[in-house]
Amino acid sequence: MAIVRSEQEAKRIIEELLQKGKGKYITQSVLFKKDSPQQLELLKNVLMRTTSFGEYTRKALIEYLETENK
Repeated sequence: MAIVRSEQEAKRIIEELLQKGKGKYITQSVLFKKDSPQQLELLKNVLMRTTSFGEYTRKALIEYLETENK
């Protein structure tokens, strides 16, 4: 996947999220279209494999980025 922002831009966005957010977490939503069988199948498969959607997603993203950066 191509990089669409510079590292400085990404850091600025994170700083803004840290400033405006309340609590200990930065929340980034994932939406699934109710009328998309492919997206609902993806959601079902993730929910079958974990009790924490967020943790599963973080691990999947780490693996994807490590593979992409090789």
